[in-house]
Amino acid sequence: MNIGYMLGAIANVDYEITRWLSPLLMILMAVIGIAAVVCILMQKGTNDNIGSLGGSETDTYAGKNKSRSKESVLKKLTVVFGVLMMVLSVVFFIIKQ
Repeated sequence: MNIGYMLGAIANVDYEITRWLSPLLMILMAVIGIAAVVCILMQKGTNDNIGSLGGSETDTYAGKNKSRSKESVLKKLTVVFGVLMMVLSVVFFIIKQ
């Protein structure tokens, strides 16, 4: 795939499509931003330095199954929302030119 061709195709979007696509992208970015903030606020803070004083977290059952835990899912969702926000904002500003 040629990225220059794809960006050129996005930049040459018709005015009628741009008229309804711009507000739609802004609404999507707002919803994704709110979802990202909620995911970040639901995550627990980590004190890795303090945890090493009393023993590692990997000694517990929750530490061994960390990849399937709620915190892991929230971290993955945060990354997904961040990437979606970046992609949508780039598309939005290319269309608005």
